[in-house]
Amino acid sequence: GVEVAVRLRSTRPPAPALLMRDDQGQIWVELAASEAGVSPGQACVFYENADARSRVLGGGFITATQTLLEAASA
Repeated sequence: GVEVAVRLRSTRPPAPALLMRDDQGQIWVELAASEAGVSPGQACVFYENADARSRVLGGGFITATQTLLEAASA
């Protein structure tokens, strides 16, 4: 994975995350800290780091969410 910062809401600062791609080419984002209320349909923007003047690397729309507890039981 690649360490990035992601913004899930326009009113919140970018948060540390790990950006990964699986064998099927899908992109996964693992947040370093929990974030309440993340839902499919929301935008997720990837930044080079959490600095206010950081470069945008890309982004997309959330298609699914999974908590660590859900991932552990799968």
